[in-house]
Formats: sequence, C-alpha cells, structure tokens
Amino acid sequence: MSSSQLSLHAASIGCGKAALLSFALMCGACSGIGSQNGAATPNDPAALMPTADAAVRNTPVVTGRPARVFVFAGLGDKCETLPAPQVTVTHAPAKGDVSFVPGQETTIAASTQGTCTGKKATGTGVYYTARTGQQGTDRFSVTARLASGETATRNFEVHIAE
Repeated sequence: MSSSQLSLHAASIGCGKAALLSFALMCGACSGIGSQNGAATPNDPAALMPTADAAVRNTPVVTGRPARVFVFAGLGDKCETLPAPQVTVTHAPAKGDVSFVPGQETTIAASTQGTCTGKKATGTGVYYTARTGQQGTDRFSVTARLASGETATRNFEVHIAE
C-alpha cells in the first residue's frame, strides 16, 4: 500500500514557519480581516494582531511586484514528487491578489514522516501581489488537495513595504 504526503514548504526568503501534513487539517479557517487602510475596525479590534497559525513572510512585499510566499508539494512515501496539488484561495486577501505558479523547485523544510526533510521537490508556488497604494499587513488562506484526497490549509500574513 502506497502512501503520500502533502509538503508545505516556506521559501527561504518567505515564511517563518513550515509544516508537513498528512490527512489532517492543521490550521483552522482564517476569520475575515476587519481592517481598512491598516486600521482595525470596531467590529474586530484584533484584526491586525498576528495570528498564531499564520506563516509570516519575513521580507516585506512591494506593491505591484509578485512575491513568493510558499510552495505546496506532494511527496510519495520515498520522497518522490507527486503530481502538483490543486491549490485554491480559501480566504482572499483584502489588499492584494494571490496567484499560483506550478513547477516551482524548493527544498523541503519538514515532512510528516521526517524522511523528506532537506530533499528537493517540485510543487506549486503561492505568490502574493500587493495592490498599488496599499500598506500595512494583509492575510489570506490557501488550501491544497492532492489527487489522493489529502488536504492542507495554510494561513499567510504579509507585510507591505511603505
């Protein structure tokens, strides 16, 4: 019986955390962002507080320029790259746009079984582009699904350079 794993990898200049999931949803749904122009709204005063389960990009993003924040890659039980997962935005950012670029090479930071750490893999890159005139913090969530049905959701937080 063959098993597979969904590898979530932060690009070296990207996120501060990385995780590898198999048959589990590690991160809960991200609540809506209650802010406008970087200020919290009365309905959600904690809107700008960092979320505990968010992958935070260490380098600020520049408006109008796509920045890779993550790579989703599926791995087989022998660390071989599986077909690219289907990736979708499950919570859209308020200040920018998310796009996906298949065929992105990366090095696995962590794996479910621990056997794939440090191995090279090819997956789908998650890119964030801040809209012109935006500043502050933005958040979004993305879900990846392997052909085998395994699903992983990841929350992201980016800081827009002023």
